[in-house]
Amino acid sequence: MTTSSETNVDIEMHQLPRDLRSGERTIRLRHLASDDGNALLEFGRRQPNEDLLFQERDITNVADIGDWIHETEAGRIRSVVAEENGQIIGYATIERGRLRWTRHVAEIRVMVDVGARRVGLGHVLLGLAFESALHDDVAKIIAQMTPDQVGARKIFERLGFVEDAVLTRHVASADGELHDLVVMRFDTKQRLICLECGQAVLTLIPLQGKQLCWACYEILDLELGAG
Repeated sequence: MTTSSETNVDIEMHQLPRDLRSGERTIRLRHLASDDGNALLEFGRRQPNEDLLFQERDITNVADIGDWIHETEAGRIRSVVAEENGQIIGYATIERGRLRWTRHVAEIRVMVDVGARRVGLGHVLLGLAFESALHDDVAKIIAQMTPDQVGARKIFERLGFVEDAVLTRHVASADGELHDLVVMRFDTKQRLICLECGQAVLTLIPLQGKQLCWACYEILDLELGAG
C-alpha cells in the first residue's frame, strides 16, 4: 500500500486524515468520528464470528459501539478508522490501563475487513497505533490474539513484539467452546532503532554492517540475493 507519492508509508496521528492508494483502491485513514456508529455497526456485522471472538467490545451491538465512541471522544481511547467508498473497512485502537497499577501499559487492537486484507492495510494501521503508543511514554505495549492468527502474529513480531503468555482455555465463544489466548508484549524501555527505516523494535538483525528490523532485513536480504 502506498500514498500517491510515497513507497514507504510512515504516518503519525497528527497527519490524519490521509489517503492511501493500493492499485486502484483509495483508502482514507482518519480519526473516529461521533457519527460513525452505523458504519461501525455495518463493519462489525460483515466480519466472521471467529474474528469477533476476542474483541473487547461487541462491535455488532449498538450500545457497545456507542460506548466506544463516547470513550474515544472523552480521550480514554484513541481510535483510527480506514474508510473506502463511505464504508469503514478497518480500525486501530490504543487504550491505556485504567487502574493505577496498569497506567504504564497500553493495549493495541487492530481489525481489518475480510475484503480489505492482503493489501497492507493491517500493517499500516498497526504501525500507526504502535507509533502513537510509543509517543505516550508507556513502559509496555500489549496485543492479544488467537494462536491461529499467524499473519497478525508475524506483523507484531516484525515490530519487535515477543510472546508474553498463552492463557489456556481463557475465553469462551458464544457456543461455550473455550479457546486459548496469546498475549504479546513490547517493552518500550528496551527498544532499539533500525538503522534503515528508523523503526523502534525490541530486537535487531545485523546485515552488511547495519542493525535492521525484520522487515528491512527481509527486503535488503532479498535485494542482495537478487543482485
